Amino acid sequence: MDFIDDPKFGHTKNRLPVMLVPVIMFASVVLGIIATKIYVNSVMNHHSEESQN
Repeated sequence: MDFIDDPKFGHTKNRLPVMLVPVIMFASVVLGIIATKIYVNSVMNHHSEESQN
């Protein structure tokens, strides 16, 4: 378990700040939910238009 506490590999420059990582994760989840709602809404509207015609 020493490699977890003291990593010897990976990037040492240009790392994200630790506080920014959860913000990016939360934002990606929210964007995914919004995109899914838009997609489902467009599919449902397209299906209802076909059934009316």
